[in-house]
Amino acid sequence: MNGDHLGPIRFEEHYFERIWGGRRLESDLGKIIPPNVPIGEAWLISDHPSAESVVAEGPLAGNTLRQLLAADADTILGSRAKLNVHGRFPLLLKILDAADWLSVQVHPDDECAARLGEPDVGKTEMWHILQSEPNSELICGLDPAIDPDAFICAARDGRLDAMLPRFTVAPGDAVFVRAGTVHAIGGGILLAEIQQNSDLTYRIYDWNRVDVSGKGRELHLDKTRAATHFGSTHGGKQTPLELSDDSGADKREMLAACRYFAAERVQCTDTWRRITGKASFHIVLCIDGTASVEAGSGEAALSPGQACLIPGAVPEFSVESGCTVLDYYVPDLVQDVEAPLKAAGHSAESIGRLLS
Repeated sequence: MNGDHLGPIRFEEHYFERIWGGRRLESDLGKIIPPNVPIGEAWLISDHPSAESVVAEGPLAGNTLRQLLAADADTILGSRAKLNVHGRFPLLLKILDAADWLSVQVHPDDECAARLGEPDVGKTEMWHILQSEPNSELICGLDPAIDPDAFICAARDGRLDAMLPRFTVAPGDAVFVRAGTVHAIGGGILLAEIQQNSDLTYRIYDWNRVDVSGKGRELHLDKTRAATHFGSTHGGKQTPLELSDDSGADKREMLAACRYFAAERVQCTDTWRRITGKASFHIVLCIDGTASVEAGSGEAALSPGQACLIPGAVPEFSVESGCTVLDYYVPDLVQDVEAPLKAAGHSAESIGRLLS
C-alpha cells in the first residue's frame, strides 16, 4: 500500500444485541440494524476477534482491517502508533444505545489482564454523550474510603446501590474511564466510546435483573476484586480545554488524553486542516452535520454516527465546513497535548486534571 495515495477508509459496521439495548441506532442515526431485537452496540472500527471490520468501499473493499495490518501495518498505524501486545490494532470505536442501565462493571488494566491470563489487553475508555434523556445518569468511581471486602460482599448480596455515586449528563459531556474504575451507563443515553481494543468486562452488579427463566447474568466478583483500583478517585465529567491554532477550525477542544488515545472535538464552520506528521492514524467520527473528509487521493462523506480511518502514513487530511467531528489518535502527550494546551493559555493544573 502507498500511504500517500490512500484516502479515508470506511468500514462495515457490526451490531450486537444487548439486554439493555434499544432501537435508537436506527431511529436517531439511520443505521440498518437487525429487526425486532434490542441492539446495544455498533462497532464502527474494530480489529477484535469478536468483530473484524471489513472495508466497505473503494479499492480495498472486502479486506478486513486485520488483513490491511498484515500487509502493511506501518502505513495504517503511522510512525508512533503501534500494534498492541496481541498484534492487534490498538483502538476500538463503538456507539452504545443504553435504553436501560448497563450492569455495574469494571475493566482490568493491562497488567491485571496479563496477570489473570486474559486473551485481551486492559480497557481504558472515554465516553462522549451524543444524546440523553433528561436526568440521565452515569456511575463512575467509588468513595476511596470504601472497604474492598464490604464492597464485594454488598455486590454478592445484591445491595450495592448505596455505594454507587451517580451524576447526570447531557449531550456534549465527556467522561474518561480509566481501567480499574467501577462504572455503569444509565438508561436513555446514546454515546460514542473510544477504548483500547479489548472486550474484557467484569460484571459486578446487574440491578437484580433476571431473564424469562428467572436466572440472572453471571457476576465476576473474584476478578472484580483483582481489577478494581480501590482507594482511587474519579473526577466525573471532563472539562474540555480549547486549543487555538490556524487550522481553520471554528472551535477545537481537547476532551481527554492518555497514553492510549487522545480525543478532540472540532467544530468546522470553515475547512479544518489537520497535519498528522505521519505519526498516528486518525479516526474521524461525525457527530453533527455532514462531514466531508478529504485525505490522500480520496474522500468520505460522513453522517452523524459514521466514522472513517485516516491511515497513519497520510500526512494531512481536511474536513469541510458545516459539521462537528470527534478526532481520535495516539498522541505524544508532550508534543500533542501539553505543549499546545500551554500555548493556548491553560494552567498546569487544568492540564494535569485532563491528563489524570
